[in-house]
Amino acid sequence: MAINIIAAMTEDRVIGNKASIPWKIPEETKLFKELTTGNIVIMGRNTWDSLPPKFRPLPNRTNIVISTTMREQAEVIVCKTIQEAMQKTHNYQGEVFCIGGAQIYSAMLPMADTLHISKIKKSYSGDTYFPEIKPEEWDLKETKEFADFTYKKYARKD
Repeated sequence: MAINIIAAMTEDRVIGNKASIPWKIPEETKLFKELTTGNIVIMGRNTWDSLPPKFRPLPNRTNIVISTTMREQAEVIVCKTIQEAMQKTHNYQGEVFCIGGAQIYSAMLPMADTLHISKIKKSYSGDTYFPEIKPEEWDLKETKEFADFTYKKYARKD
């Protein structure tokens, strides 16, 4: 099963500040929704907690949260490890999308096949960063310009 990573970040890889996303870009949120709807989303507990309650679980997606402390909830699959989460994905339809946060991105980046990266054009300060993407490991497959960000899709080199 193919593993996708989807993230929005600044040029210097900021993805969050004080447990939330430092920007509000409706077009980027729309792109995230388009790409992940009907699929499986894997996230850490902090990412889950950062979602507005009215969007938890993310609708029309299988929501898997990796946490050693979170209890099972309706419409959410809680796993203690990434390996357990990946095993659970085989029970559901759709592609796998890792949606954060930083620790989950770092752990899943080596197993990812595709990256969906939205580079935010403005600069924002933050305390949470996306791991470094090594250009020698990825081929750029698609680029789309938007007013406030550039979407880039990468595939892992063979």
